[in-house]
Amino acid sequence: MKRLGLAVALLASAVAAAATASAATTTTYHGIFSGPVVYKGCTTTPPAAIASGTWSVALHGTADATIAVDIFVNGAHHVSFGGTYPQVAPEKKQAFAVAIPTLAGPLTISLTGDTFSYVIAPYDYFGITCRSVTYSGTLTG
Repeated sequence: MKRLGLAVALLASAVAAAATASAATTTTYHGIFSGPVVYKGCTTTPPAAIASGTWSVALHGTADATIAVDIFVNGAHHVSFGGTYPQVAPEKKQAFAVAIPTLAGPLTISLTGDTFSYVIAPYDYFGITCRSVTYSGTLTG
């Protein structure tokens, strides 16, 4: 009976170890937004804008990413959101890329080296229509 108990305990330990080994690890990135908002191909001249704020992304293997974004433009709150989204196949130079539909247009969030990009292309919101609008950030950890 003791051998059966030992065998069950060893089997349970092996199953737990295998499950832990096969579970996707989570990689977390976080940083800040800083610098000018870059408007490209606009039908009207948008006002000058400086972005600030914070961002974080937790990658869950290669499938999903949990994102939190808080952006200020010219010191006024612009947007905050968060959630879990599927990752899209990033370019080889990118750590990750995520695509999210928004009211202003399709949003792509990506990290290349230490540069975080939040790009809406095409952009059409509050009377501003552009080929793209980019909020840039940097990796801080």
